[in-house]
Amino acid sequence: MDKTLEIELTEIRPKVLATALKFFRASRLDGDPEDVVQDVLLRLWVARRDGVQIRSAEAWAVSTTKNSCISLWRKKGPVRSGVYPEWLSDGKDASTLIEQSEAERMADKALERLPAGTRRLLQLRATGLSLDEIAAITGRTKGGVKSSISAARQELMKTFNTK
Repeated sequence: MDKTLEIELTEIRPKVLATALKFFRASRLDGDPEDVVQDVLLRLWVARRDGVQIRSAEAWAVSTTKNSCISLWRKKGPVRSGVYPEWLSDGKDASTLIEQSEAERMADKALERLPAGTRRLLQLRATGLSLDEIAAITGRTKGGVKSSISAARQELMKTFNTK
């Protein structure tokens, strides 16, 4: 017996919301994850209405949620910590703040030297995505993703250990 679309959407919604919340927390995105959830569920409803064949609505919805979150993150850009306001409110002394600022500058320069594709893998991993999820998004194998991330980390460590 087929479930009605309304029941199916109601059952899928918690998983979609959990995925969006996880991404928003990990990437420190501003905004409401609920907006992404509603957009994804609307897309699923429209796809079903238009006769698109979807084998697993839950898998489709979760995948679409991840892609929507990544698109939103790309549009807004990575969130940089508000260094100046934190300095005023956290009670750190000037030398600690200078060291912190220099470390951030070094990290930015080291990341800039990495190929764009490798930086993207690191950014995706930093948002909390699993290797399997990154592989699905990028079209690479899980082993290739793992190897590239490991090599990038080693390269970054060399940069910090020599300075």
